[in-house]
Amino acid sequence: MATTSRSLINSEPYMIVSGIVSTKETAIQASMQLQIDVMVLGVILNSTQHEGLDTITEILHKKELPIIVLSSLDDREIIIDVVSAGTINFIRKSNYLDIISALREAFHGDSSLHSDAATILRNEIRHIKHKEWLCMLTPTEKDILTFIGWGYSQPAIRELLGVSSNTMKSLVRNIIRKLEAHTIREAAQKAKQRRFTAFKIRFELLRHRISKGCEKKIILPVSKIIGTMKECGE
Repeated sequence: MATTSRSLINSEPYMIVSGIVSTKETAIQASMQLQIDVMVLGVILNSTQHEGLDTITEILHKKELPIIVLSSLDDREIIIDVVSAGTINFIRKSNYLDIISALREAFHGDSSLHSDAATILRNEIRHIKHKEWLCMLTPTEKDILTFIGWGYSQPAIRELLGVSSNTMKSLVRNIIRKLEAHTIREAAQKAKQRRFTAFKIRFELLRHRISKGCEKKIILPVSKIIGTMKECGE
């Protein structure tokens, strides 16, 4: 722990730094032998050196102890790994002044995640939810939801995709059920709110049907298709 952080903690009433360690082994030993209410680890964490994460894992395997990580690194994967390992907080060293409030919260068992980690974890949860939605929907269901979002009617979409009326009704019911909506429009709105409407349309299928002239009355939104292709990396 940096000298400034140690001085800051010791200057607080009812707070004292019990000990300072510099290696994985001494950190684990200190966690077992010293009377510690909260441990602050100022460790080096990167993709090539996992000693910091190993230290956290081994300490928590031996003892239930609130651990706050104080690090100069702010890599997204590192923060996710640190919190996933069981620590209660992650604070960048540039925000070391926040360590006092974090220690108080940890001691009382009501620790709130520091903003250094909270934003990254919220985005990660959103990303996981996005992937879950993608896995739930079939390619045809994604096509339908995209066209609904573009304002197409169900008969137009049915003709465009070349599916029967009964198949279309079944697909719509599945989308509504999977996205826990009441109507297909509500499902499309949910997708839009989650920035989920840029699905990858199966352009070869559409090009084939257009070439057959079966959608003479349907005008494809070319600008939107091009935008979607770019977003999908086509």
